[in-house]
Amino acid sequence: MFRIRRRLTGGGEEPRPLWLVTGVPRATRMAAPPTTWQKLAAEFLGTGFLVFVGAGSAAATGVIAAGTKAPFSLAELGMISFAFMLVIVGAVYAIGHISGGHINPAVTLSLAVSGKFSWREVPGYWAAQLAGAIAGAAAIYLTLGRLATITAGGGVTAYNPATMGFGRGLLIEALGTFILVFVIFGVIDHRAVPGWAPMAIGAIVFAVIIVVGPATGAAINPARYLGAVFMMKAFGGNVLWSQVPAYLIGELIGGVLGGLAWVAIGRVRADAALTSLAPSEPVPAAMDGERIQESTS
Repeated sequence: MFRIRRRLTGGGEEPRPLWLVTGVPRATRMAAPPTTWQKLAAEFLGTGFLVFVGAGSAAATGVIAAGTKAPFSLAELGMISFAFMLVIVGAVYAIGHISGGHINPAVTLSLAVSGKFSWREVPGYWAAQLAGAIAGAAAIYLTLGRLATITAGGGVTAYNPATMGFGRGLLIEALGTFILVFVIFGVIDHRAVPGWAPMAIGAIVFAVIIVVGPATGAAINPARYLGAVFMMKAFGGNVLWSQVPAYLIGELIGGVLGGLAWVAIGRVRADAALTSLAPSEPVPAAMDGERIQESTS
């Protein structure tokens, strides 16, 4: 039997349904996974958003304070923390289903060390995150102006060398990143309440900055730290290069330890009681390793 195809008003014939062209019915078609370039673009943009809004809020606070002569207080720290929280929630919701929404090299490394992410993809993610952070930091200068941004600190985190040594600064950044990655591993687990991971990640960043911020600035993200540092130097500002290793080493080690700590205590026991909140059967390692697309920092 022949099918009569309707003619369109503007000429031509009605297009055939896609399943007739592809031979695959609509109900059985599946969306193709994101390509490598889509993942890297997502990490680039997500990290750029994080630095522009998060680090930019710190620079903007300094610009406003320079005009009002108002002292820095917990209110300003709270607003900076809130800005970081909101941009992380938005970015992870936006790109989490594309790249995983890591937006933090410490998170990417921790997932790889724990077997939840491919080592082959780590260099590309790191490069995209760093490039995004640099672009986001450059956008701060574009928005607020070069001199005003440099005077306000450019969103660069630093500790006071007169009151804090290298080791203590490293330890504090490690502690903050440990807490962040520990929470990330918990909320992306298959037993966690679904849909709330971005909110939980943003909330823990808010909480960590409130405590760690007055000590080291709470970078807890190597890309966020380096992006602001590189742009500060590029635009003629002063950079304390001696502090760079403390931030990078502390954040990477702290993140890895946070991820491994969660893996150690979050492992499902084979003899879990049926009345427990844990599943009655352990999740195969291969299946748990596939949950790499739901994190961030």
